[in-house]
Amino acid sequence: MRRFLPVLAAMLAAGSAAAADLPCAQVKLVVPYPAGGATDVAARVVAERLEAALKKSVIIETRPGATGNIGTIAVINSKPDGCTLLVNAAVIATFPHSFTKLNYDPIKDLAPVGGIGLTPTLLIAAPSVPANDIMGLVQLSKDRPAGLNFSTAGYGLLQHLAVEDIAQRTGAKFTHVVYKGGGQASTDLITARVDFGSFAAGTVSPLLQDGKLKALAVVQDIRSGLVPDVPTTAEQGLPGLNAGVHFMIFAPGATPKDVVAMLSDELRRLIGEPTMKERLLKIGFDPTPISTEEAAAIVRKTGETWAALIKRLDIKLD
Repeated sequence: MRRFLPVLAAMLAAGSAAAADLPCAQVKLVVPYPAGGATDVAARVVAERLEAALKKSVIIETRPGATGNIGTIAVINSKPDGCTLLVNAAVIATFPHSFTKLNYDPIKDLAPVGGIGLTPTLLIAAPSVPANDIMGLVQLSKDRPAGLNFSTAGYGLLQHLAVEDIAQRTGAKFTHVVYKGGGQASTDLITARVDFGSFAAGTVSPLLQDGKLKALAVVQDIRSGLVPDVPTTAEQGLPGLNAGVHFMIFAPGATPKDVVAMLSDELRRLIGEPTMKERLLKIGFDPTPISTEEAAAIVRKTGETWAALIKRLDIKLD
């Protein structure tokens, strides 16, 4: 056993040296959405621990606009040396299908470093709504001449697409009511001015805990650690419907593979730490300590999964 210790020490030293050898005094995490949102919150939690892992100062730069595309393009055009990274979600793989003019290819121009966490999508309603599961909603929509209306935090989001998918699978009569954010939408849900909603778990969990809303389903195949008592869509007869928003870190596509691998190893290690897992769960993320290859596969699958539905609904985000 002793003869392997020098080898192990050398490997650890090599990893530390690689992190220290990034050609910059600080690493920049670009958040392409306004400060205070889910992406920004996730980035700040990760930045704090990434500083120690990389032995560099890590700063957050918010560059919002154009549904995140301004900040994303800024990272794509930055020097591919591991010093400028993007915090975004795998949903950007759907953008080539929902933007008529997109000045980048999210698959070719970005290199997924690894995962931060998955924010599951929940179907929710006021306690007064006479449906307690998906099939109850479907039947209620068929019983009412005008069907049911539902709210989300924005048109074209995965939360919106998931409900449209359910409607197509079941023949339900659902009408989308578009809100510009979760605040007013949540208020109208509580008062049952809209029949049900589709939202990221982190934004509505306090309302569920207070009994102001009830959860009908988590839109994925496997139960979430955030809401372990809520049945999945798969359990309710709709398998293969996964609308969780998977937040990740990306590097510019031309970043050397050894640099991406080093960053990926450090990110996976820190996301897998028990204290980090606990922090992420508290802010609405199921932690996802995954490799760069696993992250890339998730990004590709996200684009492929939703492309046909986006085309069928003629979703346009620009």
